[in-house]
Amino acid sequence: MTQKNVTKVIFLALTGMWVALVLACSWIPAYPVPGTPAVITFSNIIFSSLTAPILGPLWGTISGFIFGWLVPYVNPATSIGLLTFLSPTMAAMMSGLFLFNRWKEATLIFAIEMLIWFSHPFAWYEAMPIITWQYWPVLAFIVIPPLREWIIKAIVNRDPARMPAALWCLAWIARIGGDVATGNNIAVWVLNWGVPELYPYWAPMTIYYAIADSLNCLAGAIIGTAVLLALKRANLKLLAVDVLSRRQESLKTQVQ
Repeated sequence: MTQKNVTKVIFLALTGMWVALVLACSWIPAYPVPGTPAVITFSNIIFSSLTAPILGPLWGTISGFIFGWLVPYVNPATSIGLLTFLSPTMAAMMSGLFLFNRWKEATLIFAIEMLIWFSHPFAWYEAMPIITWQYWPVLAFIVIPPLREWIIKAIVNRDPARMPAALWCLAWIARIGGDVATGNNIAVWVLNWGVPELYPYWAPMTIYYAIADSLNCLAGAIIGTAVLLALKRANLKLLAVDVLSRRQESLKTQVQ
């Protein structure tokens, strides 16, 4: 087998194992989504922080798609209907594109997400614009070059001092820029949750979600740092972040 085919087989196996792991973790509840029967699970915590470093944009997106289709059967409390698969798919895609410095594509996707949201009348109802505060850090992480480069470099180099903060930012991009943005759009456009009767579960819950999502990303960053550093110490160079590291080293060699 050629090196390219070997790499495909490795990532196919990693994708299968990763999907199995996050499906198992979907049984563990993290916090509820007030006003709905849905619940955020432990799978969301590790998926947001580790999918991109482990699988990258392509295989990560595939894993999100498969996971999104299967998870409602494993834990019905995670379901938001037929479009449940979209949220984890977009979370993996956004974080994967960002980590591999394909920031233009990530920006375009996120801009479309925001356009869809702000096109709905409920986005402007009373204090509803306040809930989009979570979106602006995502945009800043993606489009501000020094910030973007700092996050990517800390993760690729697996710098123990900087990686927890960098993984928190990556998890925020996945969680808010992919999962939440997509879920909010589905909620108002498809599920008809964008009505005055459900307003108390939106803007008035801003502080609740600020704390919950921040802790979600913090837990993911701590776990992600421990996992990635352990794999580095074990010298297992099979992850997408290892491919990215080798690619950057190759570019440096060519320049020299």
